[in-house]
This record gives sequence, C-alpha cells and structure tokens, in this order.
Amino acid sequence: IQQRQAANLRERKRMQSINEAFEGLRAHIPTLPYEKRLSKVDTLRLAIGYIGKLTFYLFSFSFFH
Repeated sequence: IQQRQAANLRERKRMQSINEAFEGLRAHIPTLPYEKRLSKVDTLRLAIGYIGKLTFYLFSFSFFH
C-alpha cells in the first residue's frame, strides 16, 4: 500500500510539473485575451506555428539585411 501511495504522489508531482510547464508555454504564445484557456494539444499546435513564424521572420530579416 505504501508503494502505491508513493507512486501516486510521484505521478501527481509529475503531472503538476507538466501542467506548470504548459502554463508557462501558454503565457508566451500570443492569443486574443477573450479566448478560453487553450488545451494542451492546441497549446502545442500554436507554439509550433508561432516558432515557425518567428523562424521565418528571423531568416527573412537576416537575409535582406
């Protein structure tokens, strides 16, 4: 029973850490203020798109200047 409780505690801490990481990622993705909280999948999709746009702008700017 103690092993199960310890495993449950580790899992809760792991999930809390993951959720905190997603909250940090959400804070850096531009969204409209009235939008509902993004799901994890939507957060990852928007982050991928945002990183792609930033990369494009960075290389476009570097190429022309």
